[in-house]
Amino acid sequence: MESSEFLAAKQRLMGEASPSSGADLGGMLMDFDCYLWHSPVIREVEVHRTGATNSLIAATCVSVSGRSEAEIAVGLEQVWLQDLSYRYFEAHMITLVEGRVQLDVITQIAPQDFYVTATILAETSRSYGAR
Repeated sequence: MESSEFLAAKQRLMGEASPSSGADLGGMLMDFDCYLWHSPVIREVEVHRTGATNSLIAATCVSVSGRSEAEIAVGLEQVWLQDLSYRYFEAHMITLVEGRVQLDVITQIAPQDFYVTATILAETSRSYGAR
């Protein structure tokens, strides 16, 4: 999805619904942690709540050695679409920057119900090792 489309969808949904909280958000945090760890392109994961509705969840990952930014993007998108996003509505945007892949997401569980926003930032093992 293009940046402008994603941002418009995110702004619209955030204006119409409430952010996830409590046990629902806690469950999603656990899901992010579990499914990202099981991704074949990821070897390290850290997930936390941000307290900001614009990105309720932040996940930082390090990729498996030798994976390109494109491979990491495909792997993260697959986890998002198959395991993490709610079926009612989802939108996402991938940004590739040398050494990093950023996946920004929003999903809604049902009409007139809560949403979850998140940012997943995955560093390639090359960029992580260069620090």
